[in-house]
Amino acid sequence: MADQFDSPVDVAMEVAANDHHVPGLTYMVMTVGVALFTVAMLNAHALAAWADGLEPGVRTARIATVAHGLADRTAARGFDAPRAAIKSTWDRAKARRWRGQIAEDVSDQR
Repeated sequence: MADQFDSPVDVAMEVAANDHHVPGLTYMVMTVGVALFTVAMLNAHALAAWADGLEPGVRTARIATVAHGLADRTAARGFDAPRAAIKSTWDRAKARRWRGQIAEDVSDQR
């Protein structure tokens, strides 16, 4: 049944990135692993903030310790610089006010 699918786009039977005969599931797991690692390194600050929002307990204390340690290590190596630059730009944009506009407390908004 799958071989009867009519696609408007010509789809090659073999994937070009899979020329080394890596099984499809293995290729997917490697791709997701690299993506997860990249996101964890560039967004460790958000992971630490998420850990702070968990209910207190022994397990969550360990999660928070690991998350904050990762955030500190990524910041020390400069991986946090893109996020920090975007956040500071966003904070400056939030701080701007039109003349006569009442200042609202927007510190809780993201």
